[in-house]
Amino acid sequence: MYRACQIACVVSLGVICAFAGDDASGSIPYSVDLSAPYSRHELSAEDRQWGASLVANLGYDGKVVYFVRTTLPLQVDKATVTGEVYQAIESPDWFYVVPGDAMLKIGTRFVASPGVGGFSMHAPRSRDFIVCLNCGPGGVPFLSSTKVSKGLVTWGGDSWDRFSDR
Repeated sequence: MYRACQIACVVSLGVICAFAGDDASGSIPYSVDLSAPYSRHELSAEDRQWGASLVANLGYDGKVVYFVRTTLPLQVDKATVTGEVYQAIESPDWFYVVPGDAMLKIGTRFVASPGVGGFSMHAPRSRDFIVCLNCGPGGVPFLSSTKVSKGLVTWGGDSWDRFSDR
């Protein structure tokens, strides 16, 4: 009888672990067509000076990634918004979507929440660009997403904006 209980516990634990994991999905539908034509903000000398000042004041000495605002239209539920999809200058296959706080890296299986482990983003009042510190292509996946490719990408997320204090 004891042996049967041990086997049942191991099997149950295996089933629980098989379904364990994180998922950032939510109930709000998002979509963006990464193959659509778009323009993007060009960083000025003043923009780069703002970023350099931020990095110096924070005492940060790691890699800095700049995301610039694009004109890519974003579908959020049934509304279309613009100016909320950013593209990384240093890694042009990375996109950051402000509403819903999502990172898209072309060629990955899932849209993901931004990286973890000290990841931080900072934007000036204009929000024309974002300075990303400890930047990575993503953390927790949105398992509801389509593959991230140069085309239509969809996912379900929540309404969260790390810049909402503005």
